[in-house]
Amino acid sequence: MDSQSERPILLVTRPAVAAEGFVRAFRDRFGADWPAVISPLTEIELLDTPIPEFQTAIFTSQHAVAAFHRMAQGRGRQAYCVGLRTARAAREAGFDAIAGPGDAEALSELIARQQLGGKLLFLRGEQIAYDLEERLNSAGIETESTILYRQLPRPLSAEAKAVLRASRPVLAPIFSPNAADRFLDALPQAPHPPLFVAAMSEAVASRLKSASLCHLEVARHPDAQGMLDALAVLLQRQKAG
Repeated sequence: MDSQSERPILLVTRPAVAAEGFVRAFRDRFGADWPAVISPLTEIELLDTPIPEFQTAIFTSQHAVAAFHRMAQGRGRQAYCVGLRTARAAREAGFDAIAGPGDAEALSELIARQQLGGKLLFLRGEQIAYDLEERLNSAGIETESTILYRQLPRPLSAEAKAVLRASRPVLAPIFSPNAADRFLDALPQAPHPPLFVAAMSEAVASRLKSASLCHLEVARHPDAQGMLDALAVLLQRQKAG
């Protein structure tokens, strides 16, 4: 693809800060001038929830780390984190962070293997795709949840709606089952442009398979790098035509 006009448009519907970071990572890999539209389908609302005393935390999102860090410090505490980026954010908040393999279910298995005792505090958002608290408690690991933020639905921007009504192909990375549902709800009725969708996991893909998507690729690893790799596969398909 020689010119910007021939490239599919990258449409990112994550909350604003996460979306901006992903677009930067995408452009670092695929080209600084790659056309991109950010249209968050959710907005993060931080909650002033009291945080009980704890020694070891669980984080499955960077949003939860940021929400915690505005109220308290992690210094002297340990944190189990869903993946590398969340662990990096937790270290910046002062935690001794352990990075998990990239998704909440796999993180619960890691905790079940490593946890030697003591109560865990799951610091999270209002909506979760996997009930990690229930899984750990059922395994005999005492776990309590504290909700630090909620995700409020937002409509597609006028620019994003125009992109989804045009003929130019669209690249859409989708990072969670809830995000998949919101994306499908926001899609205009057919016809829409060729869609090349990268799903963070099989759980995400399962929400998307019933839709009329041109191409769907599941990330081999449930992290940002895995999503970039999945988008690279989709770009090759789009180019091959």
